[in-house]
Amino acid sequence: MFRRAIAATVLATVLVLPAAGTVLGHECYIVSRSDTGDAHAADSKAWDWLTLHDVFAFVLPEVTGGPTLTDSQIDWAVAQATAQGIPNAWVARSNKTIGEGSSNPNLANGKGLEHLADVYGPQLGAIYFAALQH
Repeated sequence: MFRRAIAATVLATVLVLPAAGTVLGHECYIVSRSDTGDAHAADSKAWDWLTLHDVFAFVLPEVTGGPTLTDSQIDWAVAQATAQGIPNAWVARSNKTIGEGSSNPNLANGKGLEHLADVYGPQLGAIYFAALQH
């Protein structure tokens, strides 16, 4: 029974993570932006706060078609993510994907514009599926 649950989790992760990456790929953020810059950007209609809680409570269940996590599972997942060095929140572009097809040297270089899926998608997806077991 335990092996079956592990196999099911691994299979679900492999099948669903590309979809999670697609949705999180629409979430763009600026790595080098200061806290003050984030606060000002979040006041606009084009940028908004996206928290780990939101990712585990709403984004990943919707993307994966999986179950909604319980409050304790969300708390566990957020703790796992932060323990792995994932930020607790980002100010992300909320009205469109930016940077696709761009030749901007600051795109996806760890210093400028990043897509959450590229940076954290596989980690967040794996934590979501692990949280389902808790």
